[in-house]
Amino acid sequence: MAQSPVFIRDCRGHEAQVAEMIRAAFKARFGRGDEEVAIVQELRRAGCVVAELTALEDGEPVAHAMFSRVAAEPSSLRAAALGPVCVRVDRQRRGIGDSLIRAGLADCRKAGIEAVIVLGDAYYRRFGFRAELLCGIACAFAGEHLQGLELLPGAFAGVRSLAYAPAFQDAAG
Repeated sequence: MAQSPVFIRDCRGHEAQVAEMIRAAFKARFGRGDEEVAIVQELRRAGCVVAELTALEDGEPVAHAMFSRVAAEPSSLRAAALGPVCVRVDRQRRGIGDSLIRAGLADCRKAGIEAVIVLGDAYYRRFGFRAELLCGIACAFAGEHLQGLELLPGAFAGVRSLAYAPAFQDAAG
């Protein structure tokens, strides 16, 4: 029987297993996963990671979440993007991803991050993400799936634009 997951913040030594888990989880849901693996690898290489967490059960990765730097205008906003995030296919719908995201948001708060954005569906509303917070803010990924969460109330006030790290742009095409 699997132990309760242990969250680690130093993923070294688990990169290959994490990459395979990301690839499989995204392929099962979206039919592809290589782009997400490339994003994670490039974010690490470029030093854009704000927080990275992996959930381990019996020493094996079962979930992963990454938070990366976001450029904002005005540049005084300290923002991060959540993603990619995934849970191993056979461990989904057990609350692991939820707990991992909450731990990552707490890490972002501790790091002085004032706001977090995510490109996702209604699932992220449970954490407080809202698309309406980003109305009128320019972003290459603007639309109904781009959502924001203010870790510092009013953080998005006066923000004109948000830009994901270049790894996301490279993957998008």
